[in-house]
Amino acid sequence: MIANFFSKTKPATIFTVVVLLFVYYFTATFLLHFGQMSISFLIKRIGFFLLLVLFLLIVNFIVKKNKLTKDNSYSLLLMVFLLGTFPEAVFSSNIVFANFALMLGFRKIYSLRSGVDTELKLFDACFWIGIATLFYSWSIFFVLLVYVGTIIYKKLTVRNLFIPVVGFLTPMLIYFTYCLYFESATFFYNKFDYEINLDFSSYTALKLLIPLLFLSLVLVWSLFKVTPKVASVRNNFKFSWDVLLNHLLISAVVVSLAPIKNGSELFFLIFPLVIIISNLVQLTKSKIFRNVILYVFLLISIGVYLDNL
Repeated sequence: MIANFFSKTKPATIFTVVVLLFVYYFTATFLLHFGQMSISFLIKRIGFFLLLVLFLLIVNFIVKKNKLTKDNSYSLLLMVFLLGTFPEAVFSSNIVFANFALMLGFRKIYSLRSGVDTELKLFDACFWIGIATLFYSWSIFFVLLVYVGTIIYKKLTVRNLFIPVVGFLTPMLIYFTYCLYFESATFFYNKFDYEINLDFSSYTALKLLIPLLFLSLVLVWSLFKVTPKVASVRNNFKFSWDVLLNHLLISAVVVSLAPIKNGSELFFLIFPLVIIISNLVQLTKSKIFRNVILYVFLLISIGVYLDNL
Protein backbone atom coordinates (compact mmCIF):
# COMPACT_ATOMS: atom_id res chain seq x y z
CA MET A 1 0.00 0.00 0.00
CA ILE A 2 1.13 3.51 -0.78
CA ALA A 3 1.19 4.77 2.83
CA ASN A 4 3.36 1.88 3.97
CA PHE A 5 5.84 2.27 1.10
CA PHE A 6 6.41 5.97 1.87
CA SER A 7 6.40 5.54 5.66
CA LYS A 8 10.21 5.57 5.66
CA THR A 9 12.66 7.81 3.82
CA LYS A 10 14.94 5.67 1.69
CA PRO A 11 16.53 5.86 -1.77
CA ALA A 12 13.67 3.86 -3.29
CA THR A 13 11.05 6.37 -2.12
CA ILE A 14 13.09 9.35 -3.33
CA PHE A 15 13.56 7.68 -6.72
CA THR A 16 9.83 6.89 -6.95
CA VAL A 17 8.92 10.50 -6.15
CA VAL A 18 11.29 11.78 -8.86
CA VAL A 19 9.84 9.33 -11.40
CA LEU A 20 6.32 10.41 -10.46
CA LEU A 21 7.30 14.05 -10.91
CA PHE A 22 8.75 13.15 -14.33
CA VAL A 23 5.46 11.53 -15.37
CA TYR A 24 3.38 14.51 -14.20
CA TYR A 25 5.70 17.11 -15.67
CA PHE A 26 6.09 15.69 -19.14
CA THR A 27 2.46 14.57 -19.37
CA ALA A 28 1.48 18.18 -18.66
CA THR A 29 4.10 19.37 -21.16
CA PHE A 30 2.64 17.30 -23.99
CA LEU A 31 -1.01 17.94 -23.09
CA LEU A 32 -0.81 21.67 -22.40
CA HIS A 33 2.04 22.77 -24.67
CA PHE A 34 1.95 20.34 -27.59
CA GLY A 35 1.75 23.17 -30.15
CA GLN A 36 5.05 24.65 -28.90
CA MET A 37 7.09 21.48 -29.32
CA SER A 38 10.61 21.97 -30.62
CA ILE A 39 14.12 20.84 -29.68
CA SER A 40 14.86 24.10 -27.84
CA PHE A 41 11.51 23.91 -26.02
CA LEU A 42 12.21 20.35 -24.84
CA ILE A 43 15.71 21.28 -23.69
CA LYS A 44 14.22 24.14 -21.67
CA ARG A 45 11.61 21.78 -20.17
CA ILE A 46 14.29 19.25 -19.21
CA GLY A 47 16.25 22.04 -17.52
CA PHE A 48 13.19 23.08 -15.55
CA PHE A 49 12.51 19.47 -14.59
CA LEU A 50 16.04 19.14 -13.18
CA LEU A 51 15.49 22.38 -11.26
CA LEU A 52 12.30 20.92 -9.77
CA VAL A 53 14.17 17.75 -8.77
CA LEU A 54 16.75 19.91 -6.99
CA PHE A 55 13.86 21.80 -5.40
CA LEU A 56 12.48 18.52 -4.01
CA LEU A 57 15.88 17.57 -2.61
CA ILE A 58 16.12 20.93 -0.83
CA VAL A 59 12.63 20.41 0.60
CA ASN A 60 13.64 16.96 1.81
CA PHE A 61 16.76 18.45 3.44
CA ILE A 62 14.75 21.16 5.23
CA VAL A 63 12.16 18.69 6.49
CA LYS A 64 14.71 16.15 7.78
CA LYS A 65 17.25 18.62 9.13
CA ASN A 66 14.63 20.53 11.13
CA LYS A 67 12.49 17.48 11.96
CA LEU A 68 9.31 19.02 10.54
CA THR A 69 7.94 15.50 10.09
CA LYS A 70 9.00 12.07 11.25
CA ASP A 71 11.26 9.87 9.13
CA ASN A 72 8.92 9.40 6.18
CA SER A 73 8.46 10.66 2.62
CA TYR A 74 4.84 11.78 2.88
CA SER A 75 5.76 15.44 2.45
CA LEU A 76 7.66 14.80 -0.81
CA LEU A 77 4.91 12.56 -2.15
CA LEU A 78 2.22 15.13 -1.37
CA MET A 79 4.32 17.90 -2.89
CA VAL A 80 4.59 15.98 -6.17
CA PHE A 81 0.85 15.25 -6.08
CA LEU A 82 0.12 18.97 -5.69
CA LEU A 83 2.60 20.02 -8.38
CA GLY A 84 0.87 17.49 -10.59
CA THR A 85 -2.56 18.78 -9.61
CA PHE A 86 -1.65 22.38 -10.43
CA PRO A 87 0.55 21.95 -13.55
CA GLU A 88 0.50 25.66 -14.41
CA ALA A 89 2.71 26.15 -11.33
CA VAL A 90 5.64 24.37 -12.94
CA PHE A 91 5.33 26.26 -16.25
CA SER A 92 5.58 29.76 -14.82
CA SER A 93 9.32 30.44 -14.87
CA ASN A 94 9.18 33.45 -12.54
CA ILE A 95 7.16 31.53 -9.95
CA VAL A 96 9.45 28.48 -10.16
CA PHE A 97 12.59 30.61 -9.76
CA ALA A 98 11.01 32.65 -6.96
CA ASN A 99 10.01 29.53 -5.03
CA PHE A 100 13.43 27.97 -5.54
CA ALA A 101 15.06 31.07 -4.03
CA LEU A 102 12.45 31.18 -1.26
CA MET A 103 13.16 27.57 -0.35
CA LEU A 104 16.81 28.44 0.20
CA GLY A 105 15.61 31.25 2.44
CA PHE A 106 13.14 29.02 4.33
CA ARG A 107 16.01 26.62 4.97
CA LYS A 108 17.68 29.35 7.02
CA ILE A 109 14.49 30.44 8.79
CA TYR A 110 13.57 26.99 10.09
CA SER A 111 17.16 26.31 11.14
CA LEU A 112 17.07 29.30 13.52
CA ARG A 113 15.88 26.74 16.06
CA SER A 114 19.45 25.48 16.45
CA GLY A 115 20.75 28.83 17.75
CA VAL A 116 23.92 28.46 15.64
CA ASP A 117 25.10 31.31 13.35
CA THR A 118 21.84 33.19 13.88
CA GLU A 119 23.01 36.48 12.38
CA LEU A 120 24.36 34.80 9.25
CA LYS A 121 21.12 32.85 8.83
CA LEU A 122 19.02 36.01 9.13
CA PHE A 123 21.14 37.70 6.46
CA ASP A 124 21.04 34.67 4.14
CA ALA A 125 17.28 34.19 4.57
CA CYS A 126 16.47 37.75 3.52
CA PHE A 127 19.14 37.70 0.81
CA TRP A 128 17.30 34.81 -0.88
CA ILE A 129 13.92 36.42 -0.29
CA GLY A 130 15.31 39.54 -1.98
CA ILE A 131 16.28 37.45 -5.01
CA ALA A 132 12.82 35.82 -5.01
CA THR A 133 11.24 39.30 -4.94
CA LEU A 134 13.10 40.22 -8.13
CA PHE A 135 11.40 37.26 -9.82
CA TYR A 136 7.98 37.70 -8.19
CA SER A 137 7.34 40.99 -6.39
CA TRP A 138 4.83 39.64 -3.84
CA SER A 139 7.57 37.41 -2.41
CA ILE A 140 8.53 40.45 -0.34
CA PHE A 141 5.87 39.39 2.18
CA PHE A 142 8.08 36.50 3.29
CA VAL A 143 10.40 39.00 4.96
CA LEU A 144 7.71 38.95 7.66
CA LEU A 145 8.38 35.23 8.16
CA VAL A 146 12.00 36.01 8.99
CA TYR A 147 10.90 38.30 11.81
CA VAL A 148 8.22 35.85 12.93
CA GLY A 149 10.88 33.13 13.13
CA THR A 150 13.20 35.48 15.02
CA ILE A 151 10.49 36.16 17.60
CA ILE A 152 9.24 32.57 17.94
CA TYR A 153 12.73 31.10 18.24
CA LYS A 154 13.59 33.90 20.73
CA LYS A 155 16.46 35.37 18.70
CA LEU A 156 15.17 38.95 18.70
CA THR A 157 17.80 41.59 19.46
CA VAL A 158 18.34 45.13 18.21
CA ARG A 159 21.09 43.87 15.91
CA ASN A 160 18.89 41.10 14.56
CA LEU A 161 16.22 43.65 13.66
CA PHE A 162 18.47 45.29 11.08
CA ILE A 163 20.40 42.33 9.67
CA PRO A 164 17.41 41.04 7.61
CA VAL A 165 16.99 44.51 6.08
CA VAL A 166 20.63 44.52 4.99
CA GLY A 167 20.26 40.98 3.63
CA PHE A 168 17.15 41.89 1.63
CA LEU A 169 18.62 45.12 0.20
CA THR A 170 21.89 43.51 -0.89
CA PRO A 171 20.58 41.71 -4.03
CA MET A 172 18.34 44.73 -4.73
CA LEU A 173 21.32 47.10 -4.79
CA ILE A 174 23.41 44.70 -6.88
CA TYR A 175 20.63 44.32 -9.45
CA PHE A 176 19.86 48.06 -9.45
CA THR A 177 23.55 48.80 -10.11
CA TYR A 178 23.50 46.31 -12.98
CA CYS A 179 20.39 47.93 -14.50
CA LEU A 180 21.78 51.41 -14.01
CA TYR A 181 25.03 50.44 -15.71
CA PHE A 182 23.10 49.28 -18.78
CA GLU A 183 20.82 52.34 -18.60
CA SER A 184 17.70 50.29 -17.88
CA ALA A 185 16.71 51.53 -14.42
CA THR A 186 13.07 51.51 -15.55
CA PHE A 187 13.30 47.74 -15.91
CA PHE A 188 14.31 47.56 -12.24
CA TYR A 189 11.43 49.78 -11.11
CA ASN A 190 8.95 47.69 -13.08
CA LYS A 191 9.91 44.73 -10.90
CA PHE A 192 7.97 46.39 -8.10
CA ASP A 193 4.69 46.94 -9.90
CA TYR A 194 2.40 45.54 -7.20
CA GLU A 195 -0.70 44.76 -9.22
CA ILE A 196 -3.50 43.27 -7.11
CA ASN A 197 -6.11 40.86 -8.40
CA LEU A 198 -8.94 39.91 -6.05
CA ASP A 199 -10.98 38.15 -8.73
CA PHE A 200 -11.19 34.48 -7.72
CA SER A 201 -13.65 33.45 -10.44
CA SER A 202 -10.99 31.27 -12.11
CA TYR A 203 -11.12 29.00 -9.05
CA THR A 204 -14.68 27.99 -9.96
CA ALA A 205 -13.33 25.84 -12.80
CA LEU A 206 -13.67 22.19 -11.74
CA LYS A 207 -9.96 21.44 -12.28
CA LEU A 208 -9.16 24.00 -9.58
CA LEU A 209 -12.35 23.94 -7.49
CA ILE A 210 -12.33 20.22 -6.63
CA PRO A 211 -8.65 20.07 -5.58
CA LEU A 212 -8.99 23.29 -3.58
CA LEU A 213 -12.08 22.07 -1.75
CA PHE A 214 -10.41 18.79 -0.84
CA LEU A 215 -7.20 20.57 0.16
CA SER A 216 -9.15 22.98 2.37
CA LEU A 217 -11.01 20.13 4.05
CA VAL A 218 -7.84 18.14 4.78
CA LEU A 219 -5.99 21.28 5.89
CA VAL A 220 -8.68 22.26 8.41
CA TRP A 221 -8.80 18.67 9.64
CA SER A 222 -5.00 18.65 10.01
CA LEU A 223 -4.94 21.92 11.95
CA PHE A 224 -7.62 20.80 14.41
CA LYS A 225 -6.10 17.33 14.81
CA VAL A 226 -2.38 18.16 15.03
CA THR A 227 -2.21 21.60 16.68
CA PRO A 228 -3.58 20.52 20.11
CA LYS A 229 -1.13 17.61 20.24
CA VAL A 230 1.80 19.85 19.30
CA ALA A 231 0.74 22.45 21.90
CA SER A 232 0.68 19.81 24.65
CA VAL A 233 4.32 18.84 24.10
CA ARG A 234 7.29 20.95 25.16
CA ASN A 235 9.91 20.58 22.44
CA ASN A 236 11.45 22.49 19.54
CA PHE A 237 8.83 21.22 17.13
CA LYS A 238 6.25 23.34 18.95
CA PHE A 239 8.15 26.47 17.86
CA SER A 240 8.58 25.15 14.32
CA TRP A 241 4.84 24.47 14.14
CA ASP A 242 4.12 28.09 15.09
CA VAL A 243 6.48 29.26 12.33
CA LEU A 244 4.77 26.85 9.92
CA LEU A 245 1.31 28.24 10.70
CA ASN A 246 2.55 31.78 10.08
CA HIS A 247 4.22 30.54 6.90
CA LEU A 248 0.85 29.20 5.74
CA LEU A 249 -0.88 32.51 6.54
CA ILE A 250 1.69 34.62 4.68
CA SER A 251 1.56 32.25 1.69
CA ALA A 252 -2.24 32.57 1.63
CA VAL A 253 -1.91 36.37 1.51
CA VAL A 254 0.57 36.15 -1.40
CA VAL A 255 -1.79 33.82 -3.30
CA SER A 256 -4.79 36.07 -2.56
CA LEU A 257 -3.04 39.15 -3.97
CA ALA A 258 -1.47 37.40 -6.98
CA PRO A 259 -2.14 39.33 -10.22
CA ILE A 260 -2.57 36.15 -12.28
CA LYS A 261 -4.83 33.45 -10.91
CA ASN A 262 -4.53 30.34 -13.06
CA GLY A 263 -3.28 27.89 -10.42
CA SER A 264 0.41 28.78 -10.79
CA GLU A 265 0.27 31.10 -7.75
CA LEU A 266 -0.68 28.12 -5.56
CA PHE A 267 2.97 27.05 -5.70
CA PHE A 268 3.60 29.43 -2.79
CA LEU A 269 1.20 27.45 -0.59
CA ILE A 270 2.53 23.98 -1.32
CA PHE A 271 5.42 23.80 1.18
CA PRO A 272 3.49 24.68 4.38
CA LEU A 273 0.49 22.66 3.17
CA VAL A 274 2.37 19.42 2.63
CA ILE A 275 4.19 19.67 5.97
CA ILE A 276 0.96 20.27 7.88
CA ILE A 277 -0.93 17.49 6.07
CA SER A 278 2.01 15.10 6.40
CA ASN A 279 1.82 15.51 10.15
CA LEU A 280 -1.84 14.49 10.03
CA VAL A 281 -1.04 11.42 7.91
CA GLN A 282 1.79 10.24 10.17
CA LEU A 283 -0.24 10.95 13.31
CA THR A 284 -3.15 8.79 12.16
CA LYS A 285 -2.94 5.24 13.47
CA SER A 286 -5.37 3.85 10.92
CA LYS A 287 -3.50 2.55 7.87
CA ILE A 288 -6.74 2.60 5.90
CA PHE A 289 -7.24 6.32 6.60
CA ARG A 290 -3.65 7.12 5.61
CA ASN A 291 -4.03 5.27 2.33
CA VAL A 292 -7.40 6.88 1.59
CA ILE A 293 -5.96 10.40 1.95
CA LEU A 294 -2.98 9.65 -0.28
CA TYR A 295 -5.03 7.81 -2.90
CA VAL A 296 -7.56 10.65 -3.09
CA PHE A 297 -4.72 13.12 -3.70
CA LEU A 298 -3.43 10.79 -6.42
CA LEU A 299 -6.86 10.40 -8.06
CA ILE A 300 -7.51 14.15 -8.05
CA SER A 301 -4.13 14.82 -9.66
CA ILE A 302 -4.87 12.25 -12.39
CA GLY A 303 -8.35 13.73 -12.91
CA VAL A 304 -6.80 17.08 -13.81
CA TYR A 305 -5.06 15.50 -16.80
CA LEU A 306 -8.12 13.56 -17.89
CA ASP A 307 -9.92 16.92 -18.06
CA ASN A 308 -7.35 18.07 -20.64
CA LEU A 309 -7.66 15.04 -22.93
